[in-house]
Amino acid sequence: METFKPMEIPYLEPRPDFWRVRPAEIEELCRSVRKGRSEVIARTPAGRPVYAVFYGDFREAPPQTNWSAGSSSTTWRSYVGDAPADTQTVMFCAGIHGAEAESVAAAVNLIQLLETGKDFRGRTDPELLALIAKYRLIILPCVNMDGRALSPDHLRQATFEDFRAASQGRWKDGSLIGWRGSKEHFPLPLERVAYPGGYPNSAGVNIMHDAAPGDVRSAEARAVLSLVARWRVDLLLNGHSCEYAPSLIAPSECNYPRNVERGLSCVEKVNAAFAEAGLRAPSTAKPKPGRGVNLNTLATLSSGALALTLECSVSYDRPKDPTRAYSFDELMEPNFILLRVMLRDGLERPFVDRSDF
Repeated sequence: METFKPMEIPYLEPRPDFWRVRPAEIEELCRSVRKGRSEVIARTPAGRPVYAVFYGDFREAPPQTNWSAGSSSTTWRSYVGDAPADTQTVMFCAGIHGAEAESVAAAVNLIQLLETGKDFRGRTDPELLALIAKYRLIILPCVNMDGRALSPDHLRQATFEDFRAASQGRWKDGSLIGWRGSKEHFPLPLERVAYPGGYPNSAGVNIMHDAAPGDVRSAEARAVLSLVARWRVDLLLNGHSCEYAPSLIAPSECNYPRNVERGLSCVEKVNAAFAEAGLRAPSTAKPKPGRGVNLNTLATLSSGALALTLECSVSYDRPKDPTRAYSFDELMEPNFILLRVMLRDGLERPFVDRSDF
């Protein structure tokens, strides 16, 4: 296994105290959980723990069948079993790409909010707490702890060149690997890179695309999918970051038609809420499904879940005033807006109606 030094970008400003995204900080918080329950669900190739934190009632026995068989059996209830009938299970997953710190920071603050009533900014959120109380919630504050360990604390106001290098890395000739280039190899050939970026884990595996059925290679991806199946997850929210304004990404057409329809409706509502908050420009264009296959696809196949990806911003494309970067608060805020909108929506209409598959 190749070893690399963490990337430093000296001109970036110091992070605020609430932006706690180092692996040691994540571990310390997860070990301190008392109102919820924390569990190490995997070890990275470098031996770092991957935590899941649970809030709600998770006492039922494992399913007597898996979703694939249960959804084709005499009743879908053979999969659901004695899971709480009136409670949906939501998974909020951050840091699958370790350089993308915005959702990691939000997940850490969300855990602190649930544990103490206030996040690390000293803020409370009664509406969000009341909504979460109506669900079972699993928080994965950072799936790719190896990538996080290599990455800067944030990329706010980094140059585009440094953003790409921090995210997807550089080849030994100095050229950027790039967003698409990072997917031309699986795993990334570490012997050919000068720096791998925070996208892959320390074995070069891009966990988001560790999604070939029968060939899931990373312990991290297997652990995520195992949780989705074990706890009959209804909604998976997958937090990422990009160089544009924040957005909830349309689901892939490689999906159940009802999930696509449900997902597109959610995309419209969430992106409208981002625009209302001044975080992106309003749009009247109707979202269209994509065609990608990734970990979200396998999550859906593991429990029937509605699985959607949030792209936070690293501050390059501020709609109202491009001369002013998003603040650290604004970089985190899409995660909380997403949770409020989705959890309100799920009370009006279940995320997944398994009886209809």
